[in-house]
Amino acid sequence: GLVLTLALPTSSAFPESDLLILTSDFATGSTAHLPAGSVTAEINLLAIHADAVGTFQAGRIYVINRLGQDNVLVLDPADIATPIGQFSTGNGSNPHDIEILSEGKAYVTRHNSVELMIVDPRDGAEIGTVDLSDFADTDGLPEMSQIVRLGDFVYVACQRLDRANGFAPFDARLAVIDPVTDTLVGSIVLSATNPNSLFAVGEDRLVVSGSAGFGDRAGGIDIVAVDNAGSGASTGFALGEDILGGDISLLALRTATAGFAVVLDESFANTVVPVDLASGQVGPPLEGLSGGFIPSLVVDGDRLLVADQGSFSDPASAGLKVFDAVTGVLEIGPIDTGLP
Repeated sequence: GLVLTLALPTSSAFPESDLLILTSDFATGSTAHLPAGSVTAEINLLAIHADAVGTFQAGRIYVINRLGQDNVLVLDPADIATPIGQFSTGNGSNPHDIEILSEGKAYVTRHNSVELMIVDPRDGAEIGTVDLSDFADTDGLPEMSQIVRLGDFVYVACQRLDRANGFAPFDARLAVIDPVTDTLVGSIVLSATNPNSLFAVGEDRLVVSGSAGFGDRAGGIDIVAVDNAGSGASTGFALGEDILGGDISLLALRTATAGFAVVLDESFANTVVPVDLASGQVGPPLEGLSGGFIPSLVVDGDRLLVADQGSFSDPASAGLKVFDAVTGVLEIGPIDTGLP
């Protein structure tokens, strides 16, 4: 099932964050809470969609209930069992990500729409849209997914998947949007198709991982250089899938140039490997994982949190696992989260 870990702030100088964990068995969804310093999660706190992702921004948690529920749930970290708001993104719109721009304005990407939604996250009122139809492929949709703000501009990853041909990827683009005027101002072609992780690094870099087609080793970790006018271009792969040893499905950064990637082999077995984008080096896979589905990983200070679904041969290995983010050594886990 899907497990998303979200860092919530604590007050110490070098905090270990509280975590909200989204859980699912693909039929129903729920949430769990792992307080800082604890090894036992409070489980089944709030029912959510079976297909949900989430983010923590500007003091609020946003749970994005994707296709089938098509809404965004707003939570206060102080009481994660009681939603403070919920708003629709349009029936069948399949929301994927949200970027909070100010107290009263946010962008929401919608996988099944050509229009990026502009919304007041306080009450869910729709303010407007940004037309991204220029990025549509032959099925008429751009498949907008991840979104991030860097400097004065917002970058939206358009996966451009051909639904009539098994979701085969066309070339992927970043749409560049001016959030002051809510207008499309540019386009950046990525080195990898089918982007799945997007990060802003420093003042002038975006890091994008893309998996391309299964087994083709055409994906990798792309570095995009941007300027203060929003223009940019891919500088190429820091690491290609030929070096990663499989299809990259997720990336988490510990520093501007170091982090961890989830890599799938030909039999769909999942591993997590340390990556160094500066040297182009890949470390050995982390030990202590099941080989089953890893839908999420996140770096929180000096720890790496990995959501391990477990495997058919070892279902007891399912749960949240805590690694040292520098050494890669398993420290805690699996921690039971209720649903997988």
